[in-house]
Amino acid sequence: MARRGINLRRILARNVRRLRFERKLNQEQLADAALLSQAQISSIESAKVNIRLDSLQRLATALGTRPADLLDDK
Repeated sequence: MARRGINLRRILARNVRRLRFERKLNQEQLADAALLSQAQISSIESAKVNIRLDSLQRLATALGTRPADLLDDK
């Protein structure tokens, strides 16, 4: 069970980083758009933290996608 959480954090990290690069945003710009700190974005992209659902929603909105897409392992 714990292993699945680690995998989801890695999937989220990869997708956030990929979408941020595609949209030519730096971590500070994404943080401002998602109402998060740059340190939080860094931790998310490093798969070091679990995030709250409301943060996931704000992150998805800032990246122009759906929360489910951030967790999709494609």
